[in-house]
Amino acid sequence: MAIATAVLCALGVDAAACPPGAGYGQSGTNNTTPALTQPYYPANAHCVEYTVPISISYDRVNFNFSQWPDNSALEQSLVDFTTRPTAGFPSIVNGTVHETADCTVAASFCTPRKPDGKEMTVILATHGIGPGRAHWNSAYSPDQYNFVQYAVEAGYSVFFYDRVGCGESSKASGYVTQLSTGVAVLQQLAAAVRTGQYTSTVEKPSKLVLMGFSFGSYITHNTIAASPDIADVVVLTTFGANLAAGVNGNGLLRSFVPRVAALSNAQRFGLLDTGYLTWVDKYALVENYFKYPYYDTNAVAYVESTKEAFSIGEFLTFATVPDTSSFTGAALAITAETDYIVCDGYCPGVFDEPAKTYYKNAKPFVAYLQPEASHHRNFHRNATGAYEVITSFLDRTL
Repeated sequence: MAIATAVLCALGVDAAACPPGAGYGQSGTNNTTPALTQPYYPANAHCVEYTVPISISYDRVNFNFSQWPDNSALEQSLVDFTTRPTAGFPSIVNGTVHETADCTVAASFCTPRKPDGKEMTVILATHGIGPGRAHWNSAYSPDQYNFVQYAVEAGYSVFFYDRVGCGESSKASGYVTQLSTGVAVLQQLAAAVRTGQYTSTVEKPSKLVLMGFSFGSYITHNTIAASPDIADVVVLTTFGANLAAGVNGNGLLRSFVPRVAALSNAQRFGLLDTGYLTWVDKYALVENYFKYPYYDTNAVAYVESTKEAFSIGEFLTFATVPDTSSFTGAALAITAETDYIVCDGYCPGVFDEPAKTYYKNAKPFVAYLQPEASHHRNFHRNATGAYEVITSFLDRTL
């Protein structure tokens, strides 16, 4: 599918632009949307969409800075945030506050059209900063980039959703929405999926796998730390636990060159407050997410055209890595060998630890580095190689 056609399909502008199988499925019956909204679903899957009502209660970081009215104020704030600590600037954190909220989460559930028993294992997938739930279900070149299609072909079911603030899920202030928001939402979703409330033909799953991408992996990791029995398996993609030598937070914040999302694209992001940001252009996307020459420029164009805004709260809290040694299920951490975001560009020597220690009681814990890729591993040419690693791991451990 040509890139222009893929983008029209992905953005929902022209349904005729979508490939065979696009929009295949049906609406759910429990608090559902009236019609399918995602531009593509694999032909090998039976897919249902849900709108899930959730009430969350959690503690969040209270930030000690003013809301910015425009990009000039934003850029000065980012400079202040990344100035050397010895400069004596005041902390941007002022304790924690308790938050309660009601929200709705837009989700999709796909299960094999030809079940063989493995469909009773459900992968609950949380996307990261930048994409929406279609990160797992690419409308562009799905044979090459679509994880849901690959996982369903391997026999598994996948439940994937838009995080709060993204896609068709509820919107909240970007100064409030953060890592702990995502954890509170995932805890509720995992409990609902466990009981079969949103898994249609599978009814009650036999096994639950929590899987994340990037920020979604940090949400997943923190959820496992808080509730070790919430899942049977955890799969952390593009995740790094080494905050001392791997995650370069200041460099990352600078290289994104963030802009206020509503001012960059009012048509798509105009309902979001100024706490929601986006990277400045496709070259900032490439620097942070891709590794030359292991990607196609059309894939970059697709990712750029379908990007979602992210909150400043998420960006400032994502590198939170508590101990997960109470988890005794199986755990896989899979990251690109040259991941710029979680390994500062090169993962050997900084990737295995302390993740291996945090998951010391996992049975087993496997750390794997995918060659010829960077952070947006799902959209490099070897994406299906990583998908094979994930599904083979599930085959061996479940």
